[in-house]
Amino acid sequence: MIDTLGVPAGRLARARPEERLALLGSRPSGLAESDALARLRAHGLNEPDEPSRFRPLKSFAGQFTHTLALLLWFAAGLAFGGGAPELGAAIVAVVVINGVFAFVQTHRAERVVAALMRSVRVRVRVVRDAVERTVGAEQLVPGDVIRLTAGDVVPADAALLASAGLALDLSSLTGESSPVAREATADPSARDDDHEADIASALPAGAAVTSGTAEAVVFATGPRSTLGQVAKLTAGVLCGASVLEEQIRALSHTTALIAGIAGGVTLAVVSLLGVAPSFLGALVFCTGVVVALVPEGLLPTLSVALAVGARRMAARGVAVRRLSAIEVVGAVTVICTDKTGTLTENSVEVVELVLSSAPSARARALQALVLCNDARMTPSGFQGDRLDVALLGFATAEGIDVQDWLSRHVRLEDDAFSADRRLMRVVCRVGSETRQLVKGAPEAVASLAGLEALPTELDALLVRFAGQGDRVVLLAEGPTEGPLSVVGMVRLRDPIRAEVPNAIASCHAAGIRVVMLTGDHPRTARAVAKAIGLANDPEVTTGDECDGLDDRALFTRIVRGDVFARIRPETKLRLVNILKRRGEVVVVTGDGVNDAPALRAADVGVAMGLRGTEVAKQAADLVLADDHFATIVAAIEEGRSIFANIQRFAGYVFTSNVAELVPFLLFVVARVPLPLAIVQVLAIDLGTDLVPALALGVEAPSKDTLNAPPRPRNARLLDRRLGFVTFLRRGPIEAAVGLLAWAAYFASAGARSLGDLPRLPVEVARGASTLTFLGIVGGQIGCLFAHRDGSVKERLGVRDNPWILPSILIEIAIALAVVCIPGLRLLFAMWPVAPVWLLTLPVGAALFFATDRVLARLSRSLKGRACRAVRARGSSRPPS
Repeated sequence: MIDTLGVPAGRLARARPEERLALLGSRPSGLAESDALARLRAHGLNEPDEPSRFRPLKSFAGQFTHTLALLLWFAAGLAFGGGAPELGAAIVAVVVINGVFAFVQTHRAERVVAALMRSVRVRVRVVRDAVERTVGAEQLVPGDVIRLTAGDVVPADAALLASAGLALDLSSLTGESSPVAREATADPSARDDDHEADIASALPAGAAVTSGTAEAVVFATGPRSTLGQVAKLTAGVLCGASVLEEQIRALSHTTALIAGIAGGVTLAVVSLLGVAPSFLGALVFCTGVVVALVPEGLLPTLSVALAVGARRMAARGVAVRRLSAIEVVGAVTVICTDKTGTLTENSVEVVELVLSSAPSARARALQALVLCNDARMTPSGFQGDRLDVALLGFATAEGIDVQDWLSRHVRLEDDAFSADRRLMRVVCRVGSETRQLVKGAPEAVASLAGLEALPTELDALLVRFAGQGDRVVLLAEGPTEGPLSVVGMVRLRDPIRAEVPNAIASCHAAGIRVVMLTGDHPRTARAVAKAIGLANDPEVTTGDECDGLDDRALFTRIVRGDVFARIRPETKLRLVNILKRRGEVVVVTGDGVNDAPALRAADVGVAMGLRGTEVAKQAADLVLADDHFATIVAAIEEGRSIFANIQRFAGYVFTSNVAELVPFLLFVVARVPLPLAIVQVLAIDLGTDLVPALALGVEAPSKDTLNAPPRPRNARLLDRRLGFVTFLRRGPIEAAVGLLAWAAYFASAGARSLGDLPRLPVEVARGASTLTFLGIVGGQIGCLFAHRDGSVKERLGVRDNPWILPSILIEIAIALAVVCIPGLRLLFAMWPVAPVWLLTLPVGAALFFATDRVLARLSRSLKGRACRAVRARGSSRPPS
């Protein structure tokens, strides 16, 4: 086998197209499958050697060096220095266990993203053994013959063998935004060191095909390709953290600062008051305060929640290409959606062919719709653009032998359809004549034909058809040098998706605006918008009208109307940028190569998985497996739910931190035996808290998730409401439950006042400390249910979240293990208690939940009274 990687692009450019195959050891029928496998083993997969986003060693080390971990290492040092090696060892164990757990969860999150990325990889048509097949781009090898059409991404560096009307978007490689023409002819002036982007017959990997068709032979794959070289340049570029990652990091830093200050103040107070028998004892006590304030399980939360969210989105038909998009999509305020295939079924059906009064109109119209067509005949039927396939299907039903017509009428020139021109034009040899045939949007075809208006009979039908939501394609035909004649009009129907009206209603209920951006006729767009409930009386703005407005006036038009028709790609991009500058969080849907700029510019780009081009998929953040608009709404619901779950997790963890801190404060203020040992704090944080907290991270969206306005994109994770509920309501309730259990145990031992406590045996104090632990764990069980949404019955239900019941059973099992198993009991400073005291767990849970619900209802009642009082004062105020 020859070294197929030794042929530079310049040498291939100097060769004739047929010689390029020989230089690469290939042939017109493509490689044999056995040769392709051998080359794949020799050259590897066609994937750029990008630096892995997940470096195991670096990630593993990072779990032990972040802010909270460093604080715990410091606390362990204090414990060892204070003469409490058992406590120091326990803290080290907590850091190690938590770090390993966080590493495993982060690794799982990366695997989820990698799996989803594989599901949206580029697919390419390749010829092997004279048979065209579709394979993943990673399977390409040098010498493969590939075929490309508009909307494809060039999967590897290739040299052209043949092309028709080919143009590439090289902006991702050169920054040049205008499409660049490419042709297969030899270039004797090409040099070996010329860059692929500068060679007219070369197709650089990563370029997008904007128009035309091509057949090419691959000469460089993987890291040796243009895309691979670009990937090397990104090796040292770090991606910025998402808003949510920054918030969790900031929350961790703030918590660490508060814990450090609280520990220092506690050390000073305990030393000055003489609460501890020695400075070393005060040091150990200070360590307890620090440990009580550190939420050890907070940092794994983001990875777990986003990974779970990505899996849930995948189950609902959304492939996530960028994890941070999950959090952003939950804050969306505007959806800019196309019409065809997203709001409609994209099942293009030809309803009728309407002929003009031109001579031989039927024959000429059929010639136009068959010959001005890029669909291909295959053994399994026609393949290609849905419109083209539908037109050939109609011609076949009319008795036309399409294969015969295509073989007899040779295409000489080809102007492919583009979103700017909105028409397709070909020149064919028809019998002894050379004719041009055109199909496209009525006004575009009429303009090309030099008509100021359509024939009266066609114009009236166009208005009627468009008003019914149907699509119309105009057909024209004529000599190459003479005028074009309009010969007919094809009426097509694309039914509205059944689920779209309900999805639009859900968006409106969620405070999300839906804006339709379509290339269709204004009347068609208006009819569809009305049918799906977008607006009762939609106001339609055309692309030409947009061009005549400045940004401020155009934003006013966006606010006033929800439908934009005959929109060009640059106008779509402009609308998206205007919305973003006005503070909107924008989702954009798209399927074509011309949608890629808007998809990249949007806060979240959503590509269609079924009909979307490879260019659109690579530009998007999310890819819909089913192309349904309702799936976008499902993604928004999941995004909102994930943010809420992370807030639940944070609230749950900080609630126990408050409950753990209060016993230490009581010890200092009231001079009572320490109600909670430091190792018991660790048992709560890492033993009993972690699994239930993760169960909150997988809560399903509640029925009210889409019945609230969008949250601000920069909304704080621990906002004022959650902070109030956590630190001033649920934290104190849980602390009270733990201290009630503590006091009850002392009371059962004969204590009648705080002054009696120091005189009781030390075994009683240790038993009371054990009850404090059980009370806080019971409170956390109640807290788990309190953090869920819905009525009391819905909060206590376990069917909606299958993790709730197992997590509670695990929590109870761990609590009973550390209290009842002698070895663990000794390690965690517990004391054996009578079995009846174990009822503290269910009693504490019920007491917490009931108290929280009563205070929540009281808070709502007081807030309602205050609002009514404010309104009453406003209504009684005399007019100014």
